[in-house]
Amino acid sequence: MIMKTKKSTIVSASLKLLLVLPVIILVLVAISSCAAKNKAATVQTEVASPPPPPPPPPPPQPPSFKLKKDVIDESETTPFVVVEEMPVFPGGDSLLLNFISLNTRYPEAAKANKIQGRVIIRFCVTEVGSVDRISVLKGVDPELDAESIRVIGTLPAFNPGKQGGEAVPVWYMVPITFTLK
Repeated sequence: MIMKTKKSTIVSASLKLLLVLPVIILVLVAISSCAAKNKAATVQTEVASPPPPPPPPPPPQPPSFKLKKDVIDESETTPFVVVEEMPVFPGGDSLLLNFISLNTRYPEAAKANKIQGRVIIRFCVTEVGSVDRISVLKGVDPELDAESIRVIGTLPAFNPGKQGGEAVPVWYMVPITFTLK
């Protein structure tokens, strides 16, 4: 009996395999046809027109040269921060601070409001030694700032700063302290 059952199971297994094989083949064909359609669709969407060419570069400009004897506009020259020889007030820094303290008038409104502090002024000492481009780096009060600018504007000429033996414009900073007694 053992033989009979084995024969029937082998036959039934063979029949099942014969039934399943066409189903597997149909599924594989269906998958491959779907994949082919997707591939064709992606190929069509990937094709795009090339980007337009970049615009041509502008033609080169001839270099411009300035002769030393040409007049140079002072607004074009950039003041130096540090030079070989810094500008010097006639008599030195102590006389500069003395001049500022003697010529500074404490604004009455600032006195009444008891406003005190240190204003830091920046200015340019030009090639000829004059004071130019006065600005407030650190202010305290508009009235004290204005007085500081006024006093710096009255400074006499400095000995100009030099770079490479030539007089050049140089930035200069001065603190002006306002204190009430």
